[in-house]
Amino acid sequence: MHIDTTEDKVYQEVEKLAITNMEVIFSNYNHNTLRGMAQAMKLLFVNLYDKVIVNENQIKKIKNLCANRKGPVIFMPTHRSYIDFLMMSAVLFFYNLEVPHIVAGEDFLGIAGVVHLLRMSGAFFMKRSFRDDPLYKALFNEYVTQLAVDNINMEFFIEGTRSRTNKMLSPKFGILGIITNAFFDKKIEEATFVPVTMNYTRTFEDESFPNELRGAPKVKETLDRIVKAANVLSLNFGTIYLDFFDPISMTQTVANIAKTSADFDPFSKKADRTKFNNYLGNELTFTLQSGIRIMPPTLVSTIMLLYRKGISEENLQ
Repeated sequence: MHIDTTEDKVYQEVEKLAITNMEVIFSNYNHNTLRGMAQAMKLLFVNLYDKVIVNENQIKKIKNLCANRKGPVIFMPTHRSYIDFLMMSAVLFFYNLEVPHIVAGEDFLGIAGVVHLLRMSGAFFMKRSFRDDPLYKALFNEYVTQLAVDNINMEFFIEGTRSRTNKMLSPKFGILGIITNAFFDKKIEEATFVPVTMNYTRTFEDESFPNELRGAPKVKETLDRIVKAANVLSLNFGTIYLDFFDPISMTQTVANIAKTSADFDPFSKKADRTKFNNYLGNELTFTLQSGIRIMPPTLVSTIMLLYRKGISEENLQ
């Protein structure tokens, strides 16, 4: 009997690479760690912010949705700061809601210690692009699909990255497409999306964003940078508003589109899946855009732009 050792070697190498990729991607959820992180975040936020305002009537609706869900609930916040996902997790935790698994960017992968805390608090990690890495793409797609099949709530940013201007960015369809494919392939019965706007008086990154908008490279996150940022604990970052909006269900959205397009069938037509993702991505983006509040810095900035030659403090007030 002849054994193709070359084929075996290739298989072993691919398997080894797959395991390495899975160790990078996968969450390592631990409820005790999550509880500790939530308590630490509470202490941090109490020091940093005057108020964190949440619309509790919508929270009650979300609780009811999660208790009776037929598939995963996907939280879709605006993305303005690295604080976004920490604040979301803390708020959901203290309102006794299941803290979702969060799609996090690779920015934090190089921060020793911090990345492990994030993994155990529900984060899993994604490269900015994996078009040229089919193995990584297959593993990531299957992982997100399996989370959906297991009825695990998730969270990701439809904008893909932080907006430096507070304007909504165009929707990104990668992760959205993985979840909608799970529905259209009938692997899950339902998926429900919850738009959430997060409005800040001031963000942590307000000093680096202007430079990035002028063309400076993105500031890389490191443990040293986090330690040096400890001086922000003496600053006041004002108020945060968390506004949860009415859930958007896959089933209902498909039905709405079908009313205006008789031959619409994303279950069997790949082109119609693309049409659906575009529709849903834009609906989520428009919902988030409509929920952005006019915070004091935005209002002051707008007034100052009307007076290019300057305005006195008295007149500004």
